[in-house]
Amino acid sequence: MTYNFSGMLDEIYATLVVRLHYTTAFEKDQLWRFAADFKTLTGQRLGLKMTRKAEGAGEITVYCAPGVAVETQVNFIRYIHEHLRAKDSDVLRTRHYVCGHCGTPVTNHETVRRKIAAGVKEIICVDCERRVPLWDLIEQKFASEESQATVRAMEEQARRAIDNESRELILLGHAFAIAGEAGQIFRPAPNSDWGIDGEIEFKDNNGNASGRRVYLQLKSGDSYLEQRKDGREIFKIKKARWAEYWTAQEYPVMLVIRTSEGGIRWMNVTEYLNKQGKTVKQIVFDGEPFTAASLWRMRDKVLAGG
Repeated sequence: MTYNFSGMLDEIYATLVVRLHYTTAFEKDQLWRFAADFKTLTGQRLGLKMTRKAEGAGEITVYCAPGVAVETQVNFIRYIHEHLRAKDSDVLRTRHYVCGHCGTPVTNHETVRRKIAAGVKEIICVDCERRVPLWDLIEQKFASEESQATVRAMEEQARRAIDNESRELILLGHAFAIAGEAGQIFRPAPNSDWGIDGEIEFKDNNGNASGRRVYLQLKSGDSYLEQRKDGREIFKIKKARWAEYWTAQEYPVMLVIRTSEGGIRWMNVTEYLNKQGKTVKQIVFDGEPFTAASLWRMRDKVLAGG
């Protein structure tokens, strides 16, 4: 099954993976840049992969290992379906059918969608001319009230489980995705308590690791920014040693903040502190969107020695 959707792809994908992990039905197994494998309670594998299409559009392919119970498949698919539909009301779901007699794929997906919508339960195979069931057990359970109720319960489990730590994981996943999109190297920090959560090492014009980098301090949540009377946003430095540690680094430290609405911005706090003084207790946050384009601008600046 595939889903075509549009929106903030990295945010949609990262939150989907985290929320699936925090349900009690599925356990995160392996993660890649734009793919994630999960395990069922019995250890069987299922997963999803995101592919970027045109600007702002993406496709998620859902796959299951042989032998996964139909109910489990449907719950996994339905959870993904509801998550994507909440982000994009025009999300397009495509079932991929194969003739059970000769193995020929059904390739006219638009025709299949129209026939299912019209209540047609079978289609003729273009090769062997046998009937291919469209309204199979997966579709029947997918449309059932029981499936919808199960997914609502799963979402409530995930919502309760998501705390500050998991929101930071979403932001960490976004940093991985943006660095990967820009062709750079992201590494999470093994111990972020000192005020640095990861680093991005830049590649030179030949595609080789340059040794030059920026450091990231990741913060997720609305509580990190306060608005002054003049409308400016303020980030309070709660630990004085952070400012000292940031300014002691050889390369810039970037403060990256994600709001509850999903907007992610970043700002060069090393540059700010060097101008304002290391003893300041708050930062006027004038961050720009944290994107592949802004990362490339920072790369050019750092590689040029700026």
